[in-house]
Amino acid sequence: MFDNPDFDAVRAAIREVAAEHILPYFQALKPDDIAFKIGDDPVTIADKNAESALSTRLLDLLPGSNVVGEEAFAANQGILSRFSSESPVWIIDPIDGTRNFVRGSPQFGVIVALAKQNQTVAGWIYDPISNELVEVERGSGAFYKGQRLKSLAPQPLAGMYGFLGDRLVEAHKKSLPGHAASPRFDLMQAGAHEYPRLVLQQPHFGGDKPEAHFRASLFHVTPWDDAAGVLIHEESGGYAALWNGESYRPSVMHKGLALAPDRDSWQELRNWCASFAELP
Repeated sequence: MFDNPDFDAVRAAIREVAAEHILPYFQALKPDDIAFKIGDDPVTIADKNAESALSTRLLDLLPGSNVVGEEAFAANQGILSRFSSESPVWIIDPIDGTRNFVRGSPQFGVIVALAKQNQTVAGWIYDPISNELVEVERGSGAFYKGQRLKSLAPQPLAGMYGFLGDRLVEAHKKSLPGHAASPRFDLMQAGAHEYPRLVLQQPHFGGDKPEAHFRASLFHVTPWDDAAGVLIHEESGGYAALWNGESYRPSVMHKGLALAPDRDSWQELRNWCASFAELP
């Protein structure tokens, strides 16, 4: 049986790694500091160094654990099998929103989660620019600055605002106008900023953008993008599920996922998306 690690030590590791390996490169990247994994998907020296440093620090905090990191997965997709082992698994996205980071935009963050037996049990979303952090522990709630978080109240679809993945956005553009009541939405860019907006009813992470009610993607789900954010949302009272109604698990890759304030609003969101896109 593995106990959860010391949360103070995890917070310190995330903050210190970001200060040492991420912030020095923000708005200071050189051309040689940037590479591409597939197509136009960038990875920087900051991504690689931060993931390596975080992996070392977190493994030391929980002996016997494993790591599934975004950059490690790019080199060896077989590491997803670690979710089926008895050992706890740290899930690391060293820079969520790398495209924004490369552009010099502050809309990026560090995401860390901890899974046991393919269930997320803890998570941290950190903004290195504002030094703010949202954290969660399964069964104990999600917290920001010591305040327990609560998801936004349900709204009729037409009164909702949220984020859609690029394929849903493209499908909506091609659909006939006026076929269904439509909420306001923006394109998903960085879960490190979007997930907190589902539960934080106050300005945060250096921004003053409106609160969000939903987040939905067609095939975009990955452990490093979503494990911590989904648990934060659920522990705040929100509802999350794959498009087929199954519960989210951190081993899920490239499937559709939607989050909304409650099950009824999730179903309304699903029905609306199904009116213009073929859901998996």
